[in-house]
Amino acid sequence: MANHKHAEVFVKIHGDDWAVSKPNAERVSGIYETQAEAIERARELAGNGTIHIQGRHGKFRKETEFD
Repeated sequence: MANHKHAEVFVKIHGDDWAVSKPNAERVSGIYETQAEAIERARELAGNGTIHIQGRHGKFRKETEFD
């Protein structure tokens, strides 16, 4: 079984939009109009890592990928 590095990616509120970024990144990876679009991009970046998704009220939930 191959040992894959698990990436962490964040989906955060960015004004009226949603930003996707990696931890400690100076810039966001992208800005999207909807949370669903941002989550889709985060899944691509995370691979089989973890996505931290911020809700409208500021709390985060985790989504772990196993693909």
